[in-house]
Amino acid sequence: MHVPSSIRAAVDRVVPADDRPGGWDGGVAAYLADSPDLGWAEPALARLAERLDALAGERPFADLEPGRQDELLRGLEHDDDFAALRRVVFEGYYAARQDATPAGLELAGFRAVPEGVTPVEPDLVPDVGSRGVRRSYDAIVIGSGPGGGVAAQLLTEAGRSVLVVERAARVPSAALRGDHLRGKRNAVYRPTAGPGAGHPRVAILPEGDRVLDGTDDAWLYGLNADAMGGGTRLWQGMAWRFMPDDFRMRSVYGNPDGASLADWPVSYEDMEPYYSRAEQELGVAGEEGALTARTPRSAGYPMPPFGTEPARELLAGAADRLGWGWGPIPLALNSVPHDGRPACVRCPQCVGHACPVNAKNGSHNTFLPRAAATGNLDVLYDAEVVEVRDGADRAAVTVMADASGQPVELEVDAEVVVVAAGAVETARLLLASGIGNDHMGRHLHDHRFVSMLGNADHVVKPYVGPGHSVATLDHVHAGTIPWGGGVLVDLLSLFPLTWAANPMPGVPRWGAGHKAWMAGPRANAFGVFGMGQEIPMPTSRVTLADVRDRWGRPGAGLRKLVHATSVEVEDGMAARGEEWLLEAGVRDVFRQRGTATASAAGEHSCGTARMGTDPAESATDPFGRPWGSRRVVVCDSSLHPTNGSVNPTLTIVANAFRVAEHLVATWPAAAAGRTA
Repeated sequence: MHVPSSIRAAVDRVVPADDRPGGWDGGVAAYLADSPDLGWAEPALARLAERLDALAGERPFADLEPGRQDELLRGLEHDDDFAALRRVVFEGYYAARQDATPAGLELAGFRAVPEGVTPVEPDLVPDVGSRGVRRSYDAIVIGSGPGGGVAAQLLTEAGRSVLVVERAARVPSAALRGDHLRGKRNAVYRPTAGPGAGHPRVAILPEGDRVLDGTDDAWLYGLNADAMGGGTRLWQGMAWRFMPDDFRMRSVYGNPDGASLADWPVSYEDMEPYYSRAEQELGVAGEEGALTARTPRSAGYPMPPFGTEPARELLAGAADRLGWGWGPIPLALNSVPHDGRPACVRCPQCVGHACPVNAKNGSHNTFLPRAAATGNLDVLYDAEVVEVRDGADRAAVTVMADASGQPVELEVDAEVVVVAAGAVETARLLLASGIGNDHMGRHLHDHRFVSMLGNADHVVKPYVGPGHSVATLDHVHAGTIPWGGGVLVDLLSLFPLTWAANPMPGVPRWGAGHKAWMAGPRANAFGVFGMGQEIPMPTSRVTLADVRDRWGRPGAGLRKLVHATSVEVEDGMAARGEEWLLEAGVRDVFRQRGTATASAAGEHSCGTARMGTDPAESATDPFGRPWGSRRVVVCDSSLHPTNGSVNPTLTIVANAFRVAEHLVATWPAAAAGRTA
């Protein structure tokens, strides 16, 4: 990109040089020269250059004194073209990128990998390749996330031949971390965790439909990671059990008008053995105490909790004074060496990024390697099942694979097809295949989220991982927040780019004051994060849209509405979060506001193939079989009738053990099961 001298000068006023480099030498020059993603900014910067030189008068803007340059730029603070410049400067100066370490990272005290740590790569299950796929298997599993991984492990350990079809390519972990512009949770451009171009969805919004591809806005598209291991490749690993009342929400709270609250067809007591197995086989570090008091256990955690840190100390003291219970968050990360892999090195970018030392536990390094060790597993990467056919004697799928850039169509049959592609893609595939009743695709929901921020007297959340550390469950099913409430946790350390683009109130939005804040007081910014129940609605759903993916199949249409009761949950969490922070001595507390209505899949999406005992109220039976089908089983978050008030992955794993265990125990009778 050609950069006029006036823009180069303006870059160094947005981030001025002092004892540290200014914006141009600190990373922006290289970013403008190398980034393939700045085509959107070039016209804005050209217009801004012309305006700056015109405002400068007789002398070019670049030749003016810095004070005069600042004066002219302040006059443009609400201008869209100047906003584009600030964005480009902050991306270039404060965002970690592949093969780039701009000066803003050191200024903010951020180091992606702790000193002395040598990254390692997990030994992913090999790719069988399209030529290695057999014509028939005992089972085909669609998706390699926590549900699909568990199903593959149990089926192969039972002696069944299994083909796992994974949409993502077989990429190393190094390609899935360290880029703060393309990480799945913080993607500004083309998310590294896919799915990439050729996977369109339509967000059905109040202001009109918006077509999104897999390279677009990751928040609106949906935050489910497209990688071997699914979301467990990139998650922070919060591994909670749902509470007993989470399994009977309708019985406890009733069903408000316009909602579709339902009880699970299983109880906490039914699920408890599977929770214990999930914690052991996945590998969870935790502590029995206040956070486990209402979830009786048959086994302890396999690893001790992570050690304390300043945020935990601060909020624990405040919780004690408020009379609230608290504890260290259970994490599916190695707090000590475990399962032949090292302990977490406490890097500051666990959430949304692959682990540098393979200490993050997920389907990719637990369930699927165990399945492969049986000799009964094939995994086909960079491929998609585009149709499932449910027959009386056999099921079959059509698989589209990418072989050296050329599409290859494969027909594969099996006794059973296990669909574990996530709440959006599972529903899309089954709807496109003509499988399922009117509930298939409906009841799409996630969680409600709230962030409360303020300023602490000292640094309580430095850039030391793994992230969230301390929590209270005292406002879950406790009456202090309606409709089941939510968990409150400490807010993790936000990346430098996030803080630069969204400074605290009263902080200059650019210039010397902004840089000084980034280098100092920013580290005292601290908050509490709430995650609570989202009440499902039948009108929030996945449908088939009038767009086609790279294989010519219909993309998903996403309509996501928010029930008034869910807003009550948000407001309740905000009030309790503010109370916690104020008791901790945090000043200037405010609620970070976003859009009131979520309109995409979110990151904890569930419910689109919800299980139940009656086809009039559910999409599948209690063991994941779509009503009316014979040889198809769903085994992922789609089955969850409700989503609790904590991260759902441990429940996905536990329920997958239950569903897959039943499939193994009833094989092959289950394959010819009921057709109600």
